[in-house]
Amino acid sequence: MSFETVDGEEGVHVVQARRLVRRTGHLPFIPFGLVPLVGLGVLFLIALGPFAFGVQSATKRAVSEALAANGVDWARTSVSGQSVRLSGEPPSGAEAHKARLIAKEAASATPFGLARPARRVTVPQGPYKARPDAQETKEVSAVAPLKDVTDEAAASPAWHFALSHGVLTLNGAMPDQATKDTVVRHAFNKISPPRITGVDDQLDITGVEAPEGYIQVAMRGVNTITRCDTGRAGFENGRFSLRCELPDSDAAEVRREAIASMPFGTVDTVDILPHDAVVTCEAELTDLLMDARIEFDSSSSVIDASSNALLDAVAAAVRKCPGTLRIEGHTDSTGPEDENETLSRNRALAVRNALVARNVDPQRLIAEGYGATRPLAGNTTPEGRARNRRIEIRVVRASE
Repeated sequence: MSFETVDGEEGVHVVQARRLVRRTGHLPFIPFGLVPLVGLGVLFLIALGPFAFGVQSATKRAVSEALAANGVDWARTSVSGQSVRLSGEPPSGAEAHKARLIAKEAASATPFGLARPARRVTVPQGPYKARPDAQETKEVSAVAPLKDVTDEAAASPAWHFALSHGVLTLNGAMPDQATKDTVVRHAFNKISPPRITGVDDQLDITGVEAPEGYIQVAMRGVNTITRCDTGRAGFENGRFSLRCELPDSDAAEVRREAIASMPFGTVDTVDILPHDAVVTCEAELTDLLMDARIEFDSSSSVIDASSNALLDAVAAAVRKCPGTLRIEGHTDSTGPEDENETLSRNRALAVRNALVARNVDPQRLIAEGYGATRPLAGNTTPEGRARNRRIEIRVVRASE
C-alpha cells in the first residue's frame, strides 16, 4: 500500500493506492459457487452406501424367508447386491433346482409395490446339476418359454378388445381403413342382446399395409371375446392374449380357438374362467382355509412348519383352479396401520412362495396385503381378532 500527496486548489489531497502482489505457494482461487455442488456430490456418495445395503438386506430377507417357509433347510444364503448364492448340500439335483426357483421367485414389499429382488441365483454344483435331468424335471415347476415372434409381428399395430356390461369396446389401431372396416363390421354382427348390446369403435389407423395373416388374428380376437360374458382380448408386440369369464359349456371350444396355431404372431396368455369351475375352486379353497389356518411365527411372515400339510392341500386345489389367483393377507386392528399392511402383504408373499415351491405356476399367483381394512368380525374380542388374522385365496375375475 502507498500514499501519494497531491496539491490542488482546494488544498492537499492524499490518494491511497493498493497494489496486489501474487505470492508463490498460495492456493489457487476457487469459485465459491462450486462449494454447494461439491457438498451435494459428497452427500450423494454417502447416501449410496445405506441404499445399497438396504437393497442387499431386503434381498437376503426375502430369499431366506421364502426358503424357510418351504422347508429348504440345507441352503445357506449369501448375497452381494441382488445376486444370491446358495451353498450347502442339496439332497438331489431336483432339490437344488427347487431352491433356485424359490429364491428367484421370492418377492419383497417396496414403496412402489411388490418386487422380486433376486436378479441372479446360483446353487451348488457338487455332484448335482444346477438344472435337473429329464426325470427330475417332473418334480419341479417349469413355465414353457414363449415362442419368438418376428420383427414384423412385434412392430405391427396393437389392439385390445374389451367386453363389459354388454358393450364391446374396440381400442388400439388397425393397419389400414379396409382392415378396420372389416373388423368393425364383424364386431357389429356379433351384437346379441342382452349379452352384447353395442359396439364402441375407438380404433385408429396407422396407414401401413396390413401384414399377411394380421386380419385373421384380429378376427380371432372378436370371435373369442364375444363368446365371453366379460373379459379382454389383445394383440401387442406380436402376441395374442385372452382373458375371459364364460359359461362352462363354452370354455373348451373358446380355449381351442384361442390357442390354435397363429397365421401371424404367436399366442401368449390365455385365461379361461368357466363360471362353475370358479365357484367350485373358491369354495374348496375357502373350506380348506376355514377348517385350518396357515400358521406364522409371532409378528412374522415366516410360515410355521406345522402348516406344510395344509399348504400341500391348498397347492393341489390351486392347480385345479382356472386363471390367475390372488392371495390376500389380512390382520386384526392391533398395532399401527402401516405395520399391519406390511405384515399382511409379507405373509401373502410367503404363501405365494410356498405355493410356487409346490409346483404352482408363479405367473398365476399375485399377492396383496390389506391389513385390518377387511375384517370378518369385530376386533374387540380375542375370538374376533383371531378370525380377522387370515389368508384368503380368490380367483381374479376377468373384469378386474
